Amino acid sequence: MSRIPADFLVENAARLYSMGGGGTSPRRGSELRQVGIFEPGAVAARGGRIVAVGTTESVRDRVQILPGAEVEDAEGHAVIPGLVDPHTHAVFTTARSEEFGRRLVGESYQSIAADGGGIRASVRDFREAREGALVEVTRRRLRAMLRYGTTTVEVKSGYGLSVEAELKALRVLRTLSEEAELPTVVRTCLAAHEFPDEFRDRREDYVDLVLSEILPRIVEEGLAERVDVFCEPGVFTVDQARRVLVRGRELGLRATVHADELEGSGGAALAAEVGADSADHLGCIDEGGIDALSNSSTVAVLLPGTIFSLGLDHWAPARRLIDAGAVVALATDFNPGSNYCESLPLTMSIACTRLGLHPHEVLNMATVNAAHALRLSEEVGSLEVGKRADLVILREATIDGTLHHLGLEAVQATYLGGHRVYLRREG
Repeated sequence: MSRIPADFLVENAARLYSMGGGGTSPRRGSELRQVGIFEPGAVAARGGRIVAVGTTESVRDRVQILPGAEVEDAEGHAVIPGLVDPHTHAVFTTARSEEFGRRLVGESYQSIAADGGGIRASVRDFREAREGALVEVTRRRLRAMLRYGTTTVEVKSGYGLSVEAELKALRVLRTLSEEAELPTVVRTCLAAHEFPDEFRDRREDYVDLVLSEILPRIVEEGLAERVDVFCEPGVFTVDQARRVLVRGRELGLRATVHADELEGSGGAALAAEVGADSADHLGCIDEGGIDALSNSSTVAVLLPGTIFSLGLDHWAPARRLIDAGAVVALATDFNPGSNYCESLPLTMSIACTRLGLHPHEVLNMATVNAAHALRLSEEVGSLEVGKRADLVILREATIDGTLHHLGLEAVQATYLGGHRVYLRREG
């Protein structure tokens, strides 16, 4: 039997989590414990695509290592697929760190927002920022994500809230999505993130602006793949959110929804109704929302880091969602205010300790199911033949050890398409 040529090989992983064996469907219920372990494990690729995965001995038997190939011995370390972060707000000016202290002494997120802080404060800064400066600062954040093992990331606009400022945000993301040594970027238009100051007393006029000008311009210029809306009491109503999502669908944009975060809104049921990629947050989801998601392909994306950062205690009901049969994923919600954190490994640890989840479950949620939330499951989310060779070598020998070791710089090396883009410095 002829051997398969390979120009990339990682071998002798203490434990390789392929996440394979589940077919093309997302993981539900007890399937979340399936992680496809090989000990010692190896993965080989050619031209950025995986050609073999399995035990080191079996992969070595099947592949021919080409001259000049990149070969890495991962002995003593675990290997996992590149992490997928399906919900971030990474394009902004500066963090709202002063609000962190205000929250710690008793002010609520909602009261700070009503006082002109929160998203509205970020909007004022963002509108004044130069596009080039935004490219530079967002590039640094995406590079930081590679250090935490994230190889695919969704990034939203939403701090512009005007035609030109929303276009500016998405142009920044388009520029960065064309750079080879950054995570793969999925671009989402979140013009319906909040009502800008100039529209506070005429909210329907702003909804009309989103429907008639912002979304058509974004589609005309090819700046986004998806549309999002913050469906929450005090922000966009269910009716307004539905109109935004339906208009986006008419224009060819897939949908996702900020749903049931701080209060119940019916956002999760709306996401299932319109066939959205995902319903995100879900800290206050009701039984009707759980039932709607469990009977749909819409992914429940949980953001426990945000509840942790805000110091709240209404955690999303992860186990109820899993037991009901919903597809559940994890994301950081990296943003300048309510969760200033790029680290998916930390988010995964919080999910274990605060949502009562097993490390294997959260690994599925941050790989296989997160890829489904972005409709990229044919490309990423597992180490299987034909998929992109996006993978991470961890510092620990297991995912259990990684998530148990709080505060650890979890990643030893990150690879995009079989090419190393991050290596941790020792010491």
